[in-house]
Amino acid sequence: MREVADPAELAELFGRDREVHAYGLADLESPISERSRWFRRGDASVGIIDLGEGITTVYAVSAADPEGSLELTIDLLDRIVPGTMITGPHGLAAAVGPRRRVDDLGLHIKCVRRTSGDEPERGAVVSLSTVDFPRVAALHATAPGDAFVLESMLDDNTFVGLEDPDEPGRLIAAAGTHAVSERYAIAALGAVLVEPAHRGRGLGAVVTAGVCDRLEGRVSTVALNVEAENVSARRTYERLGFVDVLDYEEVIVDPQM
Repeated sequence: MREVADPAELAELFGRDREVHAYGLADLESPISERSRWFRRGDASVGIIDLGEGITTVYAVSAADPEGSLELTIDLLDRIVPGTMITGPHGLAAAVGPRRRVDDLGLHIKCVRRTSGDEPERGAVVSLSTVDFPRVAALHATAPGDAFVLESMLDDNTFVGLEDPDEPGRLIAAAGTHAVSERYAIAALGAVLVEPAHRGRGLGAVVTAGVCDRLEGRVSTVALNVEAENVSARRTYERLGFVDVLDYEEVIVDPQM
C-alpha cells in the first residue's frame, strides 16, 4: 500500500471507467483534493475524502479491482474515524462488520445520464446559491437522513428549488450537485429531496431536470447515486435518461448515536 501524491495518477485510473467513477473524479478537484488522502495498491484505490464542514467519507468504489479495494479498505480501518460513511464493493458490510461496528445502509446504484429522457414540466424552479442554504437546510430537516447537503455544495451554480405556492420562500423540493469538475467534464448530482408531504407529484423529476439544464454545455457526464430499494426514485431517474452502471454498498462505521 502506498499513498498517492499526484491526483493525475488517480484521474488516469478512474478515467478508464469514468461513468462509474464520476464521484471519484469530481473529488479530485480543488479544494477537496488538497484536504483528502488517497491510497493505492495496484489498481485498487481508496480515498479518505474530507468534504469540509467536518464531514469525511471513504471512497472505495472500484471497477478495476473491487476485491483489492475491499482489502485495502480493511487495511485502512484504523485511519477511519467514527461516523464515517464508506462506499465500496459488494461484501463491504460483511468484511467491515467483524472489525468495526457498522450501520449497513444497503445496496446502492450508480447511474449516468445517457439521453435527455422524457422532459417533465419544469414548473417555477428557482436558482439557489449559498445565501439560500438556510432554506435548503430547513427543507432537509423535514426528512432527516434522506439526503445529504453542505453549504459549500451550493457554490457550483447548479442548485434549484421549488417553493411552496401557499408559503412563498419556503422550499418543498431542491436538488443540486455533490461536486462539478469541468476539467474532467463530470458532474455528480446530490442533495435531491422533496418534502415528505409533497412527494408523489413528480417534483423530484422537476428539480433533477432543472439541475441537468444548468449543467448543459458544462460537462459531458452527469451521474447520481440512488438506493437500490428506492423504486420510485429509480423510475424517476430512468425517465430522465439515467441508466445503471454499477451497484455498490454503503456503511457507516461506528455510527454516532
